[in-house]
Amino acid sequence: MRRTARSGRTARTWIAAAAMALGALLATGIGPASATDGPTDLLPALEPLQRELADNDLVREPVTGITWLRFTGAPANLGTGALEVTGRRTREEAAAATPGNNVLPAYQRITRSDGSSYEVPVGRMTYHEEHKHFHMEGISRYRLINGAGQVVRESPKVAFCLVDLDIANSTLPGFPVNPVYNSCSHNANATSLTMGISVGWADVYAKDLVGQSFDVGALMNLPPQQYTLEMTTNPLGVLHETNRTAPRTTSVNVTIGQGVPVGVGGPRPGA
Repeated sequence: MRRTARSGRTARTWIAAAAMALGALLATGIGPASATDGPTDLLPALEPLQRELADNDLVREPVTGITWLRFTGAPANLGTGALEVTGRRTREEAAAATPGNNVLPAYQRITRSDGSSYEVPVGRMTYHEEHKHFHMEGISRYRLINGAGQVVRESPKVAFCLVDLDIANSTLPGFPVNPVYNSCSHNANATSLTMGISVGWADVYAKDLVGQSFDVGALMNLPPQQYTLEMTTNPLGVLHETNRTAPRTTSVNVTIGQGVPVGVGGPRPGA
């Protein structure tokens, strides 16, 4: 038993000495590095702007008689890094593209805190025949939800040409005073192009553009009721961002039905 007790005292003495030595090393800055000492990813954080979604109206198209609920959509980047996506393909792939099947594989460039960067595949860009430029797929989703919580309309438009169009928050670290991304290439045969949203900036798709509306003619024949108009960014988790597993959603209330005032107009192709 003495041997055991002495061994225990020796072990405790060794542990105490080791702890003191480690403490001295850490105090002088010498010792094992923390996992947080390495570079970190500066990721974007997409959020839909409610103030833009609130810009909506009901209009009846004179030629077709369709009643549209039109709405503006704006994904903002409130993260620590830019959202930058590049599409690339060979000349042969570009030459083989056809209307309706004109795509480029897309890669997101992620910058790190030490200035380095790397790329990850994030789906594809598609040439939009009506807008006459390329869109990045999987950027947003729009839904119209009735008072019972049922989705009565859902937009298939989940693609955007990503540009710095409006200032969302100029106080964020890394906010560039001037827009960095301002083109999505109108060249349907492009072999490479880059688009994105800088920190603190937002892209804005106005309510009179194609895809920014729902046909609500059938709902206008019902008694007036309140609906929830909802926008979600990165709903499929395609892009790498801080919100990837928990997409951000914003919403506004709209009233649709018999007797609700309707203007005159309709969607247009847009730039």
